[in-house]
Amino acid sequence: MKFEKRQVYYVVITFAICYAIQAYWGAVSNILTTLHKAIFPFLMGAGIAYIINIVMSVYERLYVKLFKGSRLLMAIKRSVSMILSYATFIGLIVCLFSIVIPDLISSLSSLLVIDTGALAKLVNNLNENKQISEALNYMGTDKDLVSTLSGYSQQILKQVLSVLTNLLTSVSSIAATLLNVFVSFIFSIYVLANKEQLGRQFNLLIDTYLGSTGKTFHYVRHILHQRFHGFFVSQTLEAMILGSLTVIGMLIFQFPYALTVGVLVAFTALIPVVGAYIGVTIGFILIATESLTEAFLFVLFLILLQQFEGNVIYPKVVGGSIGLPSMWVLMAITIGGALWGILGMLLAVPVAATIYQIVKDHIIKRQTLRNRARTYC
Repeated sequence: MKFEKRQVYYVVITFAICYAIQAYWGAVSNILTTLHKAIFPFLMGAGIAYIINIVMSVYERLYVKLFKGSRLLMAIKRSVSMILSYATFIGLIVCLFSIVIPDLISSLSSLLVIDTGALAKLVNNLNENKQISEALNYMGTDKDLVSTLSGYSQQILKQVLSVLTNLLTSVSSIAATLLNVFVSFIFSIYVLANKEQLGRQFNLLIDTYLGSTGKTFHYVRHILHQRFHGFFVSQTLEAMILGSLTVIGMLIFQFPYALTVGVLVAFTALIPVVGAYIGVTIGFILIATESLTEAFLFVLFLILLQQFEGNVIYPKVVGGSIGLPSMWVLMAITIGGALWGILGMLLAVPVAATIYQIVKDHIIKRQTLRNRARTYC
């Protein structure tokens, strides 16, 4: 086998790069870490711009329908649509915090002064049932059980308050986070204001430097866009429907904290599969501060509601927008959560759906070529 000069150069350069990385790994690692911290706000800004653009595109289409005949109004279409889009998201965030935070603080405060007498009364009532009484005997006396429950609740609340305290007292971390959010916000505005121009420049770079590989890149990018767009739109719509049904049902059954729990359920439902359980847990804790019986009834109500929503509403709303079987959805969420927490759960599903679609298309292509070859033979 005869080697060309270009191939020898590639081998030498690759060897030199690998040696440099191995010899100066500490310095390279520090540089990469610093570079990641510097780039992260811009990556987050690009992500914000992508999500905002979904809503902004709707506003732009609506704006064109309303003011199509006016050139003056059409000239400010982008600015008006952008302002309305950011106002929509900011309004949702403000509503979320203004509704949830006061009730959450109130519930935590009531849990801190938990009445052990109420627990004793509950245990005495349970003891009237023979089967429950026999089960309680295995766990100890009434006083032991009450003290154990009280001790666990105090420990859990101390840990929660400790985390909140550390978060609030970490001024430097909060300042850095606010700075990153501000930079991301400004960068997202720039991206949305010039999205067509940036798109043309990006496509020009890909087509110029990747050549024939550019078609494959655009194919993967197109599927990624379809899956992410479909996931965010359908999951948000499904979460809003579930949250609305939760509020209506809780008002009908006169459960406390109806609006707060409904907002929490809608917000946590954005996370597929596991998000609903997070909403149920938080809602149970909130309602338990008012009535333990109503808290258990709430859990039963929400389980039935989720069964109805999952089997009737979810397939019609989400449908094939993600195109990923439930088994792979659960696997993707588990891996994504283990790697990057809640953000990983949100990103894992559309990424896994993209990989699934690419593999599926490749298999279909290979089978088609194989069948054609057999036909010709």
